[in-house]
Amino acid sequence: MKALYNIASILGLCLFMINNTNAQTVSTTTVVIEKTDTTKSQNRNITILGEKESNNNKYPRAFGGVTFTRIDWGFSRIMDDGAFSLSDENQFMKYKKASNFGFDIAQFGIRASDNFKTYISAGFEWNYLRLENNIIFNENTSPISFEPSNVEYKKNVFTTTYLRLPLTFEWRSDKNRKGERVKVAFGAMTGILLKGTQRLKSKQDGKQKFKDNYSLASFQYGPFVRLGYDDFGIFAKYYVNDFFEKSPAQKNLNNLAFGITLGF
Repeated sequence: MKALYNIASILGLCLFMINNTNAQTVSTTTVVIEKTDTTKSQNRNITILGEKESNNNKYPRAFGGVTFTRIDWGFSRIMDDGAFSLSDENQFMKYKKASNFGFDIAQFGIRASDNFKTYISAGFEWNYLRLENNIIFNENTSPISFEPSNVEYKKNVFTTTYLRLPLTFEWRSDKNRKGERVKVAFGAMTGILLKGTQRLKSKQDGKQKFKDNYSLASFQYGPFVRLGYDDFGIFAKYYVNDFFEKSPAQKNLNNLAFGITLGF
């Protein structure tokens, strides 16, 4: 409940910021496949940031194809048993900055009406943690472990990379006089671990890069919500799974992300 309260507070703050910001439309390309009863053939269209507006008012109808949309960029916070402060056993994860970035590259769904659709999509998501401590994570170990380093790192970035597979339910309002709509989307954000990466930079050793799964969760999942107007909006995602797996000391260490989104 405390985590959900934090998400609600963050969304409220982001909505206040949007009301004081002029939204800028960004163009990307989406392929949409539609079928009509009159032609009995597929009509392929190039669209911008999402599903193409159609003159076909018959519902339900399918849509799908290759896309580049729902581009999320924002902040990330590690939550320890519902709190933003890390416990003593998790101080090794203390970070200076943390960010989240992701986008979708494919989608397929059903539009039930002019105002409602549901779809499943696929894309990629990265989470970046700029660690404060001079540590190096051990590879091929479980649970997660690390070694203190005598090297003073200028940069120590721990990155997770997931294939994301969200299931989305989206509602949009009727068009206003400008032809734009208010949109609300929510659902379940799931993901499959692709890799973990630690990037180091120091005066002594220069740039170093290590890849491993680092006992990261093989599968992540949790609720998400997007609120927007036209092609611009905000998002919040909370992953209820543990950040590390098979690591009892890190139980209830979760990830929260929030920020802006383009194209939905």
